[in-house]
Amino acid sequence: MKSRRLIIVGKWEAIEPLGIIYLAGIAHRLGWETRVHLVKGSDFNPLIDEVADFKPAIVGFSIWTGQHKETFAAADYVMKMGVRVVMGGPHATYFTEECEGHANWVVRGEGFRNFRLILEGKLPFGTHFDKVRMAEGFPIPQRDIVYKQYPHLAESPIKSIICSIGCPFNCSYCFASCYNRMYGGFSLYLRPVDEIINEVLQIRDNYPLELIYVQDDVFGTNMNWLREFTDKWKSLVKIPLHGQIRLELTNSEERLNLFKEAGFTGFTFAIEHGNAWIRRFVLNRAMENKLICSGIEKLKKRGFAIRTEQMYALPLSDISGDLETLELNVDLNPDMMWSTIFAPCLGTALGDMTVNLGIYRCKSSDDIDTSYWVKGVLHHIADGRKSFEKLVSERAVNLRDNPLIGMGAMLTDPLSADIFYGDDLIRDGVFTALFQIKYLNSSDNLRYYDQATMLQCLSGWLSKVHQGHKLAADFINLPKEEWTWHRLGELTIKHLDGLGLWDKREIWRNDFIKSCEESIAGEIPNGIKDNPYFFCYFPAGEILAQKLQSKGFFESEDWPLLSAISRNHLFEYGLYKIKQGNPPIATR
Repeated sequence: MKSRRLIIVGKWEAIEPLGIIYLAGIAHRLGWETRVHLVKGSDFNPLIDEVADFKPAIVGFSIWTGQHKETFAAADYVMKMGVRVVMGGPHATYFTEECEGHANWVVRGEGFRNFRLILEGKLPFGTHFDKVRMAEGFPIPQRDIVYKQYPHLAESPIKSIICSIGCPFNCSYCFASCYNRMYGGFSLYLRPVDEIINEVLQIRDNYPLELIYVQDDVFGTNMNWLREFTDKWKSLVKIPLHGQIRLELTNSEERLNLFKEAGFTGFTFAIEHGNAWIRRFVLNRAMENKLICSGIEKLKKRGFAIRTEQMYALPLSDISGDLETLELNVDLNPDMMWSTIFAPCLGTALGDMTVNLGIYRCKSSDDIDTSYWVKGVLHHIADGRKSFEKLVSERAVNLRDNPLIGMGAMLTDPLSADIFYGDDLIRDGVFTALFQIKYLNSSDNLRYYDQATMLQCLSGWLSKVHQGHKLAADFINLPKEEWTWHRLGELTIKHLDGLGLWDKREIWRNDFIKSCEESIAGEIPNGIKDNPYFFCYFPAGEILAQKLQSKGFFESEDWPLLSAISRNHLFEYGLYKIKQGNPPIATR
């Protein structure tokens, strides 16, 4: 290759693309003139224009399931322009064969060494898998390339690092267990602490930095490494941290003390569903409510900010199950409840389960969207888990046994199926069904997804409201045409008054209106007056009200817009606290 120009392509996100930053570091050290292109939505036209202008020798795509069809089309077009294409990332790792017709090289799994070999001209066309875990470790990152092209990432006070690769858990919806099997079993790769310290000092000395987000799947599992990290971080870096953990780790008092000593200000962790049976058998997360509650209590006692993560519209869930998830978060009262709509990934245990039970009827991932906020693609079961619960629980002989995995559905018509269990399908030459299930019809299925999506839009607020799960039920059980901002305000008043909070409600309202009068010039908009109690539960609620007003929410009543703005507001003022504002007016 005469030209040594490269474009690395990824998704546009609010946070920096760590993998691409490290790949850019490899290219920089090899003398390649490198650009990074982050695709907004599914619009690849600006990339095509940049390829025509820059004339690279290679375009590298980090490809994600849900955006894969558009990426394939863009890669095909780039190849027709005479440019060679390399694909890596999640979709290339787990759906390798789909990628092979759209690239010269497909890199499966960890790709730092293979990417170097491609740029050095030492790797032939084809699919390549490096069997050696992190064969050359992490390359020196090249943030300058990304930050110059995307200044908002440079200007962000939050920067990301990664300290380890690997997750020992086997959640059914995640590819981690598949990834571990690719490499012959789980192993944890830990970066040398000094390497991490040097990377962060480079960031601190050259860019705005108030908080480091540690992007490890599960941080702090190795105690010896954590002790070294804590000692060096607190003496050399002294920058606050936010990390991701499993609540099982809170059983160690020493670990929690080290987190505090290092400077962690908060943690994100998954709960996923409010029902223990769903967590145990559907999600393969045998985590009892007692562990969740005690773990969060320990974290709160040490002053850590908390974000919980969960999914709505899971297989075998229903709207009552989703309200259980909200109710658990109301009880836990995290600083931020973060939620998504479940999408099945074929090849994971849960993805395969949804197919076996007739809940997901697509043979590829082509109908999956990259967004976590859109309606799902499942054919939900009419009574959720109820038909399965007793039988599955009785057949489970220990915590590792999951009879649900062995069950399958034989459709008798589009809305009905017989459920069988493995070898029990045929007994003495006769088909044996364990029981029958009914699927929701199309209108009821759509209604469920509408309700789940509305829950997702409002959960960040409802989890803070006194008995917010009951207010949620009142609202989402209304006809959809009554899902208005004004109606939500009316129901909120009725809900709070029903709890005997009339006096407090009036105080909250008056205090909020006063804060708005001090910060909003002129008349307070009617949209804010229609439901002031929404803002009373947020830190800096008057600022959130102004954001929604400026973005036109009160005119459009675009609920996903409200969700995005309130979510980002909680990141800034509640979870990371990179901005300071008034505390919530309404407290529990």
